[in-house]
Amino acid sequence: MRATVILHKRPIVDPRKMSLAIENTLTAQAKAIKVDFGVTIQTWSNRPAFKITTPGRFQRLISTNDDIYAMLDAGTKPHTIRPKNPRGILRFSTPFRSKTLPNEIASYAGSKGNTPVVVRVVRHPGTTARNWAKVIQKKWQAQIGDIFQRAIDSAVN
Repeated sequence: MRATVILHKRPIVDPRKMSLAIENTLTAQAKAIKVDFGVTIQTWSNRPAFKITTPGRFQRLISTNDDIYAMLDAGTKPHTIRPKNPRGILRFSTPFRSKTLPNEIASYAGSKGNTPVVVRVVRHPGTTARNWAKVIQKKWQAQIGDIFQRAIDSAVN
């Protein structure tokens, strides 16, 4: 028995088309993910900036260097708050209502409260982690395979 090798005269897939499809899909998905991060700060008065960088040809990184955003995303431990001046006082209003909630890609109106409080020290209970990066990653990881498969299929056909 003899086998005959059949070779195509041209490649089945054009590597340049495939590469372009992957890079374009990466960029489009990075923009969509950046939108989700933007939703988490929609009602903030001081909104941090998010940027998309390309550390490698087939990589996209969405980031911010905002300390408050990082603190809220990761949460904080219980801590004591004192005035900068040792003989000073702290003033704030209650009841405070946060603009964001843990594990939600959302941002709400929030409230500072309307009952004034004046104290020398506050034992803050800590801030529950919002987990935005984890929630957004989980959302997109569930979809990304299908999105890239469609892009690859269109590059091949």
